[in-house]
Order: sequence, then C-alpha cells, then structure tokens
Amino acid sequence: MSDWTELCPTDALPEGEARGFTIDGLRLCAVNDGTGIFVVADLCTHGQAYLSDGYFDAEECVLECPLHGGLFSYRDGSPQGDPAEKPVRTFPIRVEGGRVMVQL
Repeated sequence: MSDWTELCPTDALPEGEARGFTIDGLRLCAVNDGTGIFVVADLCTHGQAYLSDGYFDAEECVLECPLHGGLFSYRDGSPQGDPAEKPVRTFPIRVEGGRVMVQL
C-alpha cells in the first residue's frame, strides 16, 4: 500500500452525507454516518455511476447507485442488493489534526 494522503478536512464531511472526491485520478466516495468516516471506490461495479450521487442510508449502512439501484455496504464494500454482485473497494482512513487521511 502507498503512503497516507489527505482526502479533506473533517468539516468537509458533515454527518449524514456522502461526498465524492478525486485523488490522483482515483474517484472516492467518503461517508460520515455519525459513528465514523468510511471511504469506498465511488464507481458502481454494476452500472458505472458514482455512488456519491446516489442515496445514502446510515441506518442500513449502504450507498445506493443512482443508475440501477444497486446497494453497497460503505463499511466493507460488499454488495447488499441487486443488481450489484461485485464489491466496491474500501480504503483505510484515519483522522489526524482535523484532516481525513486515506491510504490508497
């Protein structure tokens, strides 16, 4: 794995929101569900749409693809509902000095 890279300031991720970011050409979706911050690959493995543009459900811990409604766990990347079958990649994060750091 590579070094840690700054994703954003922590205040750029309000609780209850998912946001898309691009780092070194890699599109990421960051989620703050109130219990923690999670980062997954932003591109749906089924429909080629950005998960950060879809629905975010903190109670079910899922992101819904805006194209065909596939569901993915933002905690472990696993598919949680059809038509999604392949997981999205997850990325380790840490928070230090008011910044969200991601390991690419």
